[in-house]
Formats: sequence, C-alpha cells, structure tokens
Amino acid sequence: MGRIILLFTLIVVLASPAVMYSATFEELELPPEGSHRGQMLLGITMSVGMPTGDLIDAEEAFLQNTTYTFDNETTKMVEVTHLAFGVGITFEYMPYDYVGVRTRFRRGIIVQRTNFGTDYKNWREFLYTDYALYVGIAFHTTTRKSWDFTLTPLIGYAYYTYHATPVAEKILAGYEGNTKRSGTALTYGAELNCTMYFSGGLYLAFGFEWIRNPVSISPEYDLTNPQTNARYLEGGTGGTIDSYSFIFTVGYAFSN
Repeated sequence: MGRIILLFTLIVVLASPAVMYSATFEELELPPEGSHRGQMLLGITMSVGMPTGDLIDAEEAFLQNTTYTFDNETTKMVEVTHLAFGVGITFEYMPYDYVGVRTRFRRGIIVQRTNFGTDYKNWREFLYTDYALYVGIAFHTTTRKSWDFTLTPLIGYAYYTYHATPVAEKILAGYEGNTKRSGTALTYGAELNCTMYFSGGLYLAFGFEWIRNPVSISPEYDLTNPQTNARYLEGGTGGTIDSYSFIFTVGYAFSN
C-alpha cells in the first residue's frame, strides 16, 4: 500500500508541469477569475488541531493516577495532551460551475506529549501516523469571484501505524508489551474553507477540517499499567480518532 501511495505522489508531482504547460494561463496583471467550470486547483495543505475519540480517552484512562519521579526526586502526576497534524497535496477539477472533484494525498500524525511543565523534561511520541488518499465532491458558493466558500465531504483509504501508550512505554519502569499495530482502513471527513483568489493564479484557502480515523487492533492488546494495574482498552479490539483542525492551503488555480 505504501508503494502505491508513493507512486501516486510521484505521478502527481511529475504530471503537474505538463498539466500547467497545456493550460491557458491568464496574464499576471489580469484580475483573478475565481472558481468556474474548467478550472483546476493544485495546492499544498497543512492542518493542526485537537484529536478526540475513544482511543484518546483510553490513553488518558490508562495513565490516570500514575506518577513519575525525576532525578531530583520530584514526583509528578503523569498527564498527557494530544495534537493532530496533517500535510498533503490537493488537486481539484471543476467540470461544472459550483461543483468540483477533489483528490487529496495526506500524511496524518497525532502526537502525545507529557504536561510536566517548562521546568521539567517532557516526552513527545507518535500515537498515530498514516498515509491516506481522499476523494470528494467540492461544493462552491460563488463563480468567477475573488472569494469563495467550499464544503467538501471526503472519503479515503489509509495505511496507518498505531502505537498505544507511547509515553508510558518510555517512562514507566517495568512496563512492557507489544504496543504497535499497523493496518488499513476506510477513513472519512469533511472540509469547510474560505478561498481567496489573487492575480496570476495564486489562491489561499483557510478553514476547518474534520477527519475520522478508525483503528482495528488485532491481536488484542494485553497491556497493564504496572503502578495502577489498569488494563488498556479492557481487551477492546479497536476504536476511532476524530481530529478537529484548522486547515490552510496555498496553491495555483488555472484553466484548460
């Protein structure tokens, strides 16, 4: 699956100059055209936000009432926070006014971090990572204006790695077990964007993104907190992670 996604990315990158060469570009001094039939949009996306879901709850429950003692003999409660990040390439073609077909290749990362404070060492570990390919129908609210709002439901296919309790594995004495699982899954979400078009074809989009990542855990986890005897997921075989993020896109708009 990883090789297929890598090949797709290379095709997009290598094909982009050819597509742009065959397109009819407007003169740089002309005003922006905005979204319209026949337009293509190629861009780079970045997102950052907060993840939620039963797997995030399981991480926090596993560490509840757990402590860590530093070298200076200071003991602190172990608390963690999570951040979701995404980067990718997006391409959209508009066969009709107000409607576009969008594809997006995305690298997703969820980081787990301890909250010991700025005066103490903190650990940052990957809880979840994936490579995913999404497709969706983009619904536009304007045509040939310098601004636009779009709503895009997305569905995709992800190859993921899930690393349960990554911080606990690093800092808890006597904690051991097989904490990593990999797999593939259908994933879905939506984007809501405000897009601004500029002279010369440049466009900027910013808005909100929701992504749901299902995770199947097989074989089941057999992980126990050595301090509290808490069991991870209580033998559960999977769960979900919902990421709510701010998203930013910069790219080039051109027509055939």
